[in-house]
Amino acid sequence: MNWSCKLVWPEHGEDGRRFSALFLLVGISEAVIGLAYGLVLRQAEIALALLAMALLTTVWFVFARRQAVAGGLMLFNHGVVLLNMVGVGVVALWTGMGASMAVWWLVWWPMVIVHVCGARAGVLWAGLTVLACALMWANESQGWVQARMEAQDNSLIFLQMAFLLVGGAVGNLVRVAHDRYEREIQRQQQTILEQNRALQERAERLEGTMLALQQSQLDRTRLFAQISHEVRTPLNGLRGFAQLLGQTPLSEQQTRHVGQITVCSDALLHIVNEMLDFSRMEGSSIPLEVRPFDPAQLVQEAVGMVSALAEQKGVSVVCELPQTPLTAAGDPLRIKQVLLNLLGNALKFTAQGAVRVRCSHHALPDGQAWLKLEVEDSGIGIAADALGQLFQPFNQASMRTIGAYGGSGLGLAVCKRLVDMMQGRIGVSSEPGRGSLFWFELPLTGPMAS
Repeated sequence: MNWSCKLVWPEHGEDGRRFSALFLLVGISEAVIGLAYGLVLRQAEIALALLAMALLTTVWFVFARRQAVAGGLMLFNHGVVLLNMVGVGVVALWTGMGASMAVWWLVWWPMVIVHVCGARAGVLWAGLTVLACALMWANESQGWVQARMEAQDNSLIFLQMAFLLVGGAVGNLVRVAHDRYEREIQRQQQTILEQNRALQERAERLEGTMLALQQSQLDRTRLFAQISHEVRTPLNGLRGFAQLLGQTPLSEQQTRHVGQITVCSDALLHIVNEMLDFSRMEGSSIPLEVRPFDPAQLVQEAVGMVSALAEQKGVSVVCELPQTPLTAAGDPLRIKQVLLNLLGNALKFTAQGAVRVRCSHHALPDGQAWLKLEVEDSGIGIAADALGQLFQPFNQASMRTIGAYGGSGLGLAVCKRLVDMMQGRIGVSSEPGRGSLFWFELPLTGPMAS
């Protein structure tokens, strides 16, 4: 527990005003009573003792004020208070009042400490006060402190007035502090209400802005999809007429030109299809089909579709299929779309070597069957700092790739969204210059082996 007096002066907070006011009151009261004993009752020792305690309180006040914040001076603060309490008790015994009267002056110390330092410190000081009271009563028989004057020489009216004035001043300070705290609490509550209103208004503005942005995004997505759809129609016509033109008698140069037209139109159609798929998934979910299919046959069909490109680049495509025939249920069209995208990327970034496609399955202890497909290449690889954002559309890595190799920058983003829609997982591991391994696995609803 922290028993320290948290001393913060007026320029540092409300606690400082409360603390300084109380101890200035202590010092002033001791000085006034001391002067009264010296000038009126001619008791020099008692007057000097009270003035010395007043001086100690003043010196402590000035020293602590220069420290700005004296909360860390725990022992010093409590030591000054304890010395003051002991001094008051000794002076009370010097006046000859005896324990029956002197102990009443001890009541102020726990009250002051509770107000300044808190309830827990007040409990400690209540114990110290009880101990001081017991010592005063023990002094009656032991005679440790001898009276310097006769009890009847004290002015009872003066002592009563001093006691009541000190009590009234302490009570007034407590009330003033209480009222000040009430006003501070009300001010803070008003500030909180104003801040809450400002936050609510800001939240409403942000919500309106967000809705406007969502609507704008939806409008752009619809426009994107419409344009992609409209572009694909004449593009298919262009490809068809290029194929028809290639079937007519052409010179060698014309044949090459028609071949370039076909290659360019195929690449453009691939980009448009990716853009169309992405815009459809942005606007709404794509319905998934669930029907039985053979995973091994699906892999072979996908490899067959890219075999011409692989042969043209001089890269071999190796399939690693399970020995046991498999059957499963899912959406083979979307699974093949993801696999073809990964195969196309692998061939795009592999100048020599091989691309390996693996198909496997496993089951979890709960009986859920998973199909796992992997595409591993020996291409350029991917930097570690780009792996985390690889499946995000239009990221920095995809922009660099588009600049160097072409494409839309949406292929992997489409794969990720398709796999997520099928409740699956997709990932990659790669090192620059050592190729890449892309994989995805899907939960399937049918039996995995037949």
